[in-house]
Amino acid sequence: MKSFFRLFVLLFILFSGLKSMGQDPHFSQFYANPMYLNPAYAGSKFCPRWIMNYRNQWPGLPGDYVTYSSSLDFGVQEIYGGLGLILLHDNAGSGVLTTNKASLIYSYHNYISNTTILSAGFQFSYFERTLNTEHFFGDQIDELYGFIYPTDDPLSAEQYFKASYTDLSAGILVNINRYFIGTAVHHLQEPTYSFLDLSNQGKLPMKITVHGGTAIPLDELGWKKFLGRLNVLTPHFIFQKQGESEQINLGASLSSNNLGLGLAYRRGFNNSDAIIMLLGYELDRYKIGYSYDLTVSRLGISSGGAHEISLQIQLDCIYKNVGQNTIPCPKF
Repeated sequence: MKSFFRLFVLLFILFSGLKSMGQDPHFSQFYANPMYLNPAYAGSKFCPRWIMNYRNQWPGLPGDYVTYSSSLDFGVQEIYGGLGLILLHDNAGSGVLTTNKASLIYSYHNYISNTTILSAGFQFSYFERTLNTEHFFGDQIDELYGFIYPTDDPLSAEQYFKASYTDLSAGILVNINRYFIGTAVHHLQEPTYSFLDLSNQGKLPMKITVHGGTAIPLDELGWKKFLGRLNVLTPHFIFQKQGESEQINLGASLSSNNLGLGLAYRRGFNNSDAIIMLLGYELDRYKIGYSYDLTVSRLGISSGGAHEISLQIQLDCIYKNVGQNTIPCPKF
């Protein structure tokens, strides 16, 4: 336990002087989209699971950002790990820029002891980025009749409206009793994603993620009598850095067999970003979550914050007799 908290404090100190921006689409319900966070989570439940995620960011502003994600993963005894698939669609600026992504994931699970599991995940992705060709160029404008002329702009050619590329990512996850810590590196080769291939200057920056936490029974804290059916406290941290963008998320959730309540604070290291409120409910094979990001940055409450919904469906096991244990993951 002492080693875990030393690592937590060290990571917080190391990253506390950095500033914040953003690159990849992100989700506030990190652990409701586990393979997107870290490919080492592929097959962590062993039995197949299907997860769907929806995020609408800044709906109060023109040009909001809407992201859809769907993932499927399952464990395979013969390869000592799991396989996963992620499909993602991101709509930026009300459709001005769209990104489609498909990822295949393999993870290896090594059961070092009854209490320690080491997982390593590897991810291959294909991206396609598209600009909306319905937007107009300045030489199409007539003073009286508006956009009526054909354009001679050299950048209006169709080749400049679409870009595609492949990508590699990897991650490691360690579970020791009720503690978990992991790291993931996305965009290992920093692929070129520029629409102008001749300039070849648009690089997708590497994204580094460090995350961890622990599950604490409320009986140990003496809180059980005050919180009724809630029985587990799960504090967590997540740090992400991509190019000039850095952010840290500190939060915790309280959960019972069916209900989850969570609160987190996200900030860049020069400014606050949002307070995240989470509500989750689990019934049989279904788990649904809703979260709202309350904007506390200078962008203001008028931005509309962000709404996020997740749905997880646990499917029937492929194997009649499961030979591997599941890997612990935060419930909500």
